[in-house]
Amino acid sequence: MKRLNIQEAFVGEANPNQEGTAAEEADEVVLLAVRGGEITTVVEGGTPDEFVVMDATVLRGALRLENERVLIFEIHRDASGAFFDDEPAALHYRRHEGADAGLSTVGDAAYLEQSAEEQLAPVTAPGRPGVVSDIMSTPVVTTQPDEDVAKVASILSFHGITGLPVVDDAGAVVGVVSEADVIARQGRTVADIMTAPAHTVAAEMPITEVAAEMTRRRIKRMPVVRAGRLAGVVSRGDIVRWLSGTTNT
Repeated sequence: MKRLNIQEAFVGEANPNQEGTAAEEADEVVLLAVRGGEITTVVEGGTPDEFVVMDATVLRGALRLENERVLIFEIHRDASGAFFDDEPAALHYRRHEGADAGLSTVGDAAYLEQSAEEQLAPVTAPGRPGVVSDIMSTPVVTTQPDEDVAKVASILSFHGITGLPVVDDAGAVVGVVSEADVIARQGRTVADIMTAPAHTVAAEMPITEVAAEMTRRRIKRMPVVRAGRLAGVVSRGDIVRWLSGTTNT
């Protein structure tokens, strides 16, 4: 993770405000290394590390795909849509080396030179076992206790997911609601049908312990918390991909 002030980050580009980022001078740009690429977020200065994606006003980045193309995207918090495009990895690298980086990232594009094995390798810090924060998914689609059940059904259908965390105004996880809850239980609001309390895991819990917990409880995903607030979600699929990376290294 690397932090830059808004002016340093967009050196060589047009004024960020003219590009629709609505950035303030006190804002920061945070560069996040992820598997196969980088994510860049614009946040209010001083935003804690764990919330630089959740609280971002702009999310942009580039991800190298398995077909040797690069997906580039930009999402604005208050916008109704998002920009995305893809191009050959070699072309993206050449543009990034020149002045026409565009909407990719403000990083050095070193991820483009990684081998497939390096991209699949588990992301762990030297000398420690893999922990949940290494593999959890963010940002997270959530709902609140007073949300209408019909609206939650629409959210689940739109995003193609089977469940989501229920959070209060402070970002604390107070329950989970699933397709099964929507179908089988009667109620008008999420609070009427959600499963509570939610089974959560700490962001720094070893992945192997989370795998054992999921197996014991026979659940597919768990909300991840840090400092009492939702930080992400970890699923069986995340763990399987991590194990696959371990096998390939």
